[in-house]
Amino acid sequence: MKHFFRKDGLLKILLLTVGVWAICLTAGCSSQFAMPYDFNNLCYEYSMVSDSDGQYVVITKHTVSQSDVTIPNEIYGVPVKAIGESAFAQETALQSVTFGQNVKAIGANAFGGCTALAAVNFSVSASDLQIGEYAFTGCTALTTVDIPDNVTSVGRGAFYGCQSLKEVTLSENLSDIGGRAFADTPWLKKFSRTDTFVTVGDGVLIAYSGQQADVKVPGSVKHISGAFAGNTKIKNVKLPKSVKSIGDMAFKGCESLETVTIPDNLESVGKDAFYGCTKLKWVIFKDKVTSIGDDAFAYCGAAIYVNEGSAVEAYCQKNDIAYCIM
Repeated sequence: MKHFFRKDGLLKILLLTVGVWAICLTAGCSSQFAMPYDFNNLCYEYSMVSDSDGQYVVITKHTVSQSDVTIPNEIYGVPVKAIGESAFAQETALQSVTFGQNVKAIGANAFGGCTALAAVNFSVSASDLQIGEYAFTGCTALTTVDIPDNVTSVGRGAFYGCQSLKEVTLSENLSDIGGRAFADTPWLKKFSRTDTFVTVGDGVLIAYSGQQADVKVPGSVKHISGAFAGNTKIKNVKLPKSVKSIGDMAFKGCESLETVTIPDNLESVGKDAFYGCTKLKWVIFKDKVTSIGDDAFAYCGAAIYVNEGSAVEAYCQKNDIAYCIM
């Protein structure tokens, strides 16, 4: 079902065989139909999606270049809950975006390459807001980001390459930050110059700047983000009992890494976590590990020790990875 709206006209075309909706809010649409309310002449395409909580809107494309964009709370009474993948990508005229109070997910690369984007304004009304992978990557004009308390997840590379980003405010409740989420930003570089371990949110280790081959991670750390990715100096890493997750790209490309002491309370291992760790000798997993991401051990020579019947054993069997029963 497709809809086209304009301030002086409304046209509804019912296509019974199509489950996708689109909306155009601009003076460029048909002139004989009235739009019932003003969306600042913004032009969107969107999909109408249903789940267990009901119907909601996903904005899939922005079709008219604007310097300032406000995401509406609703479209004809249906809440706008998501910004789709690459919906605003490469819009070089875009300078600011304000999210409606119902937005709960910002898709992968949603604003990637928006080089003039300087202001991102979040509402705090929606719960469990998630920022997707590479959502704001390459937004080189972005200087400050205030991520509200309702953000539960920041995807890998979300603000990668934001070369003017100097100030970031994060909630202490934030526990899921993807690998290299803030890589190549002045904000992260500032901490890396003074702190060997850069920990943010709820004990999330996002960077390690030490030069030692043997690393003992502090007991305050609960989650390992992409802190060690690409580090070719570390050989042995001891994780504390407090660590519950090893996130995406945590040790990716650590070519000299030989051992990692896995704590008993570890629950999950992210995508590409040990990708390319060719010298890794062994990894011992306990039964609390219930989730392992794609390519977690790709191009990795480690002997993996598991308990029979565990989720890790099932993962190894599914992905044709050699393992040993403890």
